[in-house]
Amino acid sequence: MSKTTEEILKKLKTSLHQLYGQRLRGLYLYGSFARGEERSGSDLDVAMILESFDRPWTEIQRTSELVSALSLEYGLTVSLIPLRLSDWSLNQRPLIRSIHREGVAVQ
Repeated sequence: MSKTTEEILKKLKTSLHQLYGQRLRGLYLYGSFARGEERSGSDLDVAMILESFDRPWTEIQRTSELVSALSLEYGLTVSLIPLRLSDWSLNQRPLIRSIHREGVAVQ
């Protein structure tokens, strides 16, 4: 993982922890960056595991300024998706299974 990717993920995790506190249960890099197959124009795909929430769209809106600022600062599209801890634990959806398989936990 490049230093730039590590820096983005560190800033993202710090900011999300400030926003969500203990509700933030995990952050996982997945997709081409996690596999080391990123190319020019690849998105930085990140899954945010939250204790609970009502609607994904609400969490996307809540984090949009942060995600946009990081994307502009680094010239790289950051794609953040919220996932419920209960869904993460059940590991039944194809996307979640894929993240479990190839995802890299953000420390």
